[in-house]
Amino acid sequence: MMVWKSDDNKKYRGKIDRVFVSLTEYWETEYFIDHYLKTRGCSVSDENQSKVAHKLEDAPGKAPHKRDDLTAWLDKEWGLKAK
Repeated sequence: MMVWKSDDNKKYRGKIDRVFVSLTEYWETEYFIDHYLKTRGCSVSDENQSKVAHKLEDAPGKAPHKRDDLTAWLDKEWGLKAK
């Protein structure tokens, strides 16, 4: 199980090490995962963080990924949308 502390964004180890928000800004993967869960009305639990982190390993294409592309892909995979 992947678990990280809120004060340390270096715990995630995987295919995607950052998610691009714009051409000049990127988020650490852990921040993206927490943001995704919050905006989808899901609890930010170790279990949910782990589910999203593992799903990101199957993200189509090659890193770096755009935030909007990953969000749309996750939404399609799980049938979710912003709350």
